[in-house]
Order: sequence, then structure tokens, then C-alpha cells
Amino acid sequence: MLTAGSLTERVDIMVPIVARGDMGEQVVEFTKKATVWAAVHFQRGANVSVTMRNNSIIHDRCRLRWDDKTYAIDSLNRSRRDGSITIVASVLDENE
Repeated sequence: MLTAGSLTERVDIMVPIVARGDMGEQVVEFTKKATVWAAVHFQRGANVSVTMRNNSIIHDRCRLRWDDKTYAIDSLNRSRRDGSITIVASVLDENE
């Protein structure tokens, strides 16, 4: 549940843009679509749990950027009850 003051971190939402390469192959690049307030909690390993207000931008193919690291979304759960989204994400490259 979202409470006042619980969203203390700035998280970038990166959306995929699909284009064609020189050989006709699909090339996926991610571009920043929005920066939102979120609550971020570490889980096991390189996973994080991110809670933010519900929005129409984010979906399971997006990436998140936080603390100079890029995260892939493993699961996404929208709550109609409190208007939040809870995301479990894993870091893509620990060396970034």
C-alpha cells in the first residue's frame, strides 16, 4: 500500500524502440520515457522490488534505471485498490 512519503527514489522508465538494422534484423534500443518517484527495496542477489504509482507507460518489456544500474522487469503487478504497481526486477549487468 502506498503511504505518504514512501516513494523516495527517482527511477527512470526505459521503453523499447524496435528498428531494423543494415541486414534487416531487429535492433532494440531503450530510451528514457519518464522519471517517476518509487520505493526500491533490495531482495535476494541482484533483484529489487520497486513500487510506484500506476501509470500507462510501463509494461513487462520496459527496463528500469536506478542507482546507475539497468534492471530488466521479471514481474509486474498492478493494484487497483491503491493505484500502485509492484515490480520485481533483476540487474542486467553488475559492472555497469
